[in-house]
Amino acid sequence: MSTAEAFWSVAGTASGRLVEMTRDESLQALQSKSVGRLAYSTDDGPRIIPINYILTEDGIIFRTVPDGEVARFALDSTCAFEIDEIDEFFEAGWSVLAVGVAQLLTEADFQRLRYGKIPEPWADGPRILFVKLPLMRLSGRQLLPSGR
Repeated sequence: MSTAEAFWSVAGTASGRLVEMTRDESLQALQSKSVGRLAYSTDDGPRIIPINYILTEDGIIFRTVPDGEVARFALDSTCAFEIDEIDEFFEAGWSVLAVGVAQLLTEADFQRLRYGKIPEPWADGPRILFVKLPLMRLSGRQLLPSGR
């Protein structure tokens, strides 16, 4: 057996089952976490950074610094946001992807947050800009371990 044949015989042995998550399942997953990754384009190419967030009925809300990269490149641009959970032992997990145009919160958005939860960044600095990523597109996938 050649090296290539040996590689493909081993590579083809995965037995987990990949299934699409419903919108409700994807929303539940987003609700279950508080840290995800924001992806956006910069002059130097793509960037992916971790951010703390909250989920509202119409988007993902996070805070950032006014003079930072997110404010310069992500605002008013199409961005992606991703969370996941992976179980390496069982070779299973799930991933949720949201896509939307990042925008500053409106006065109406702030009114809806007034008596509720707000995003609390772990990083220091004056994170006074509140940004919303509307859920224009939302998808999720789950890899079920073999035997399920």
